[in-house]
Amino acid sequence: MPSLAEGQSRFVACLQKGPAHFPDDMFAEDKARALLGLKAHANTISHARLVALEDCYPRLHDHLGHEVFHSLSRAYVEQASVMASDLNQIGAAFPAFLEERDRGGADIDLARIEWAWLESYRSAEAHPLALADIASLGEADLLAFPVAAHPAMRLVALTAPLSPALPELAGTDARALMITRAEAQILFHPLTAAQQAIAEKLPECTTLGNLLAHALELEAEATAMQPIIKLIQAGALTPVEGS
Repeated sequence: MPSLAEGQSRFVACLQKGPAHFPDDMFAEDKARALLGLKAHANTISHARLVALEDCYPRLHDHLGHEVFHSLSRAYVEQASVMASDLNQIGAAFPAFLEERDRGGADIDLARIEWAWLESYRSAEAHPLALADIASLGEADLLAFPVAAHPAMRLVALTAPLSPALPELAGTDARALMITRAEAQILFHPLTAAQQAIAEKLPECTTLGNLLAHALELEAEATAMQPIIKLIQAGALTPVEGS
């Protein structure tokens, strides 16, 4: 008799790869009845995958239309790597899949933005740094103040003009879009090239002084703090306790 792990593997292979992988010795019923039940179960799982993917990308679904989105999503979920994914992560590779299918840059960017939004929503809680937290600090303490990127901050470099499916950003000439979750609300922040370059340095920075040093490479001394203030006001930074 096969072990539990072997039986589970054979069962999953049958669901994912079809009747050719049917485990004859696994079910008490005859093969026809067992296959009927497995098909119903597989159809339920397939439908759940399609619904989960649609839930990951509601704006892209509305923008492309149901038929186009459904055709793309069905091809996507039938990939072996996606079949092995849990529903929470099922949409992770969809932007790359759209790129492989030569979808327009705006559509690919929109998918990346929606996935980044979802990641921001699911991310850990952390206190966002506020200007009030550092307002009373002297220069030395300000430069040494320990910070990190807020766990909800996401940055999406844009490859095309923003999709019309983002009407709240209409008319924005952005090089990147930063996504933050301040006060439990997820917000979009269009960034210039300089602001993007500074935001990209956040994972490497341990203090405000580190961040300012990067800003000074891109901005004049008189204006170098402005992009950092924008990041703070957006909720992109969190203070590091106990440093």
